Amino acid sequence: MRFWAGLGRWAGVALVVLAASGVQAQDASPWTRGDKTRTRLISAGGLEGDHYRVGVEIVLNAQALTYWRTPGEAGVPPLLKFDSSKNFGSAEIKYPAPGRFLEGGAVAFGYRERVIFPIDVKPLDPGKPMTLDIDFHFAVCENICIPAEARLKLDLRPDAKRTAEAAQIDAFAAKVPKPLEGAVTTRFNMWGVRDAKKPTWRVRFPAAAANSEVFAEGPEGWYFDTRPAGDALYDIILAEKPSGAVLPIDGVVLTITNGQEAYETTTRLEAPPARP
Repeated sequence: MRFWAGLGRWAGVALVVLAASGVQAQDASPWTRGDKTRTRLISAGGLEGDHYRVGVEIVLNAQALTYWRTPGEAGVPPLLKFDSSKNFGSAEIKYPAPGRFLEGGAVAFGYRERVIFPIDVKPLDPGKPMTLDIDFHFAVCENICIPAEARLKLDLRPDAKRTAEAAQIDAFAAKVPKPLEGAVTTRFNMWGVRDAKKPTWRVRFPAAAANSEVFAEGPEGWYFDTRPAGDALYDIILAEKPSGAVLPIDGVVLTITNGQEAYETTTRLEAPPARP
């Protein structure tokens, strides 16, 4: 896997296993502490329709960062396992739009200071309490990259009142990219670059959205790098693809950020024009 292989670029890699948080029928689990991080599980309260709203919160020290679902040139995406939960049906994990950082000579996509991953959790039986037990794997990087694991556990009750943490979950849920099709402030044109060394597609934004950034995610086995290419321009570069696979490729997810706004759309990348 490209992301785990990318950890080889970092020196002094170590594994930190955080202490189990324990169960409590409250608004949040206790903090679990690791090297440069604090992590906990928070709840917005009782059932909202057919699901609970919770969040995995990470607070990072100094210039440390943790990764988005697609980490960039190196790193580890967050991984959440719910196998030990009770009365658990399903979970929808949401990822706030990332930042772009230069870390150890590589471009990383992720978060500094603090992030909450909002999660919508459906119980098997909505009338009964639920124990959410998450085995959370992530990485913390500041010059060196440290894989970490946190066990986060919390009781959820269908009749619980809205909590003080609900507003925090709401704030990070607002940073999750929205469908681009409903946006009017971010439009772009995209075309294949003829003379690129690797298959490359250039994205041009209007002047009003010149500070936009682009993050590209392909289907399994397809990986793309993105980088600025000039004023209001971004390049999407094919970095890896499955053996024998050929362009065009469907299902490429583009995440576009513009200040406080973030949008997401799915596109098809055609083979760029051949060199003359």
